Amino acid sequence: MKDFSARDIALIAVFSAIWIASQTYLGPTISLITGIHGVVQRFLGWLLMLIIARITGKFGRVTIMATISSLATRLSRFTQIYSLFVGLGYAVGGLTFDLLYFLPKNHANASRKYVVFASVISGVMASMPYVFLYLFTLGFYGFLIWFLTYVPDMIKSTLLSVAGTLTGLSILPSIETNIGRLYRK
Repeated sequence: MKDFSARDIALIAVFSAIWIASQTYLGPTISLITGIHGVVQRFLGWLLMLIIARITGKFGRVTIMATISSLATRLSRFTQIYSLFVGLGYAVGGLTFDLLYFLPKNHANASRKYVVFASVISGVMASMPYVFLYLFTLGFYGFLIWFLTYVPDMIKSTLLSVAGTLTGLSILPSIETNIGRLYRK
């Protein structure tokens, strides 16, 4: 996480604010309308992760944005321990995306398939802290019963992460032309 510029910090702050405000104000409404929890968190979060990774071209920015966003949105639900583990999941998902995105030496030209792969793996990893919480609190047999009912939600969440990444890939050319030009000035 070297060479943080003022532009990096500003971009992280703006993207974190967008993610936090969207989760706080749009998230509950969209969840009520769709019947799916976490639509905004997953879709918008992974879209923003891809954009910030591509624009900055540097490791660590995604991790910091995801960590700030997860902490800010979880502090209001501080008394619910599971909520803290869900927040930890977003930070783990951001770190995983960051690691996988910057793993190839030529990450700026990573194939679409590879970026989607990174999205799938990071989307699954975002669920792991929550899964481990239930493993330790329910015991093995209770966890098995719970996990079988949770798998469909985990799949939906991962698909929302991938949908956000795919949307990001489709709008990146326009964003790189406009924001990227301003960022590099």
